Amino acid sequence: MVHKFDLQSAAYMRDPLPTLAALREVGPVTEIKIPLMGGVWCTTTHAAVTDMLKGADKFASDGRNVPGGRSAIPRWMPKSFKLLGENMLLMDDPDHRRLRKLVEAPFLARSIDAYRPTIARLADDLLDRMEAEGGNDIVRGFARALPLIVICELLGLRGEGRNSFMRWTDRMTKSVGIWTILRTIPALGKMIAYIRSEIDAARGGRREGLLVDLVLAEADGDRMNEDELVAMVAILFVAGHETTTHLISTGIATLLEHPDQLAALKADWSLAPQTVEELMRFNSPVQMTKPRIVRADIDFHGTRLRRGDRIMACLASANADPAIFDAPERFDIHRERPQRHVGFGGGIHLCLGLHLARAEGQIAFERLFKRWSALRLVQSPAAREWITRIGIHGYRALPIRWADADLARTA
Repeated sequence: MVHKFDLQSAAYMRDPLPTLAALREVGPVTEIKIPLMGGVWCTTTHAAVTDMLKGADKFASDGRNVPGGRSAIPRWMPKSFKLLGENMLLMDDPDHRRLRKLVEAPFLARSIDAYRPTIARLADDLLDRMEAEGGNDIVRGFARALPLIVICELLGLRGEGRNSFMRWTDRMTKSVGIWTILRTIPALGKMIAYIRSEIDAARGGRREGLLVDLVLAEADGDRMNEDELVAMVAILFVAGHETTTHLISTGIATLLEHPDQLAALKADWSLAPQTVEELMRFNSPVQMTKPRIVRADIDFHGTRLRRGDRIMACLASANADPAIFDAPERFDIHRERPQRHVGFGGGIHLCLGLHLARAEGQIAFERLFKRWSALRLVQSPAAREWITRIGIHGYRALPIRWADADLARTA
């Protein structure tokens, strides 16, 4: 039986917990209807979700690795979409392992701690600009801008097209629905051309940063070809910056709505790491994984799955499972550590940029709340505008206001 749950409505975005509880009540593996996709199996409990995330031998990311299956990228899609579709998120081992091995070494070798001063400086620059321009949308001016600028700096992207590239990336991640996506095709071509030009500059010794490391990365005598490099840079932007954007935007609102927790954080900024972990659990910026394909007929957590069935992991439901988290509806930055949330996924597809996302979140909250001590929201929860794309939990806009004393300082 296919169950209908509205996972896109404003009511769900404001308070997902009742719907997530209803999902788990149906069962650990539930068939739900997804717009444009139809019936899809969904794991709902923490146990089923973690088993699925770790079950690469049972569930394929690339449908072509299942007998009779096909690629998730339709044949009629433009060449540019197909190029970017050949990325680690949609690959299985050994292809996934090969690329992960190549990218992991340069990515993780550059200690994220070394970039913390740069991230703090970039955060301060954005807040300076908001004050100078009188901006009041914390999503547009800060939460969305910071991760984009940080990844640009980390990769060492330069050139005249950098600002345009960030705008194109921003536009791509805002796309909702097939027609909106198709309208981004011209920008996508420009994005790819810019990335290729930066790769050429990195190869020619005219750049510094992670992109140079990716170009030179070698493992077992193997290197990435140019198309693989283009897809890698694109996925670092699209997948990396969106998660952090929604972590920051929903985190700001959650902290302001829990003044006792915010006061504890402001009194002791060493609590920032565990605060970010609790915000990842409580808000689940990425609500669910992309669909994976069942490799063979199996019984999985009491449900019979057939080869070729599509299945997703509902990370948000797992993060609210009372079997794992005491009073999961309560936001509590003092929860026992280490956290067992699955906000960054798991298994072979564990988020590559999780250390960077954590650092950006920790620094963003500290720079913001230290500067604007009396920051407040100007909309009620019912009036806020949410992103309606399924699988994402984040604000499209979040108007804020500073106290008079803060404003007087900038006059």
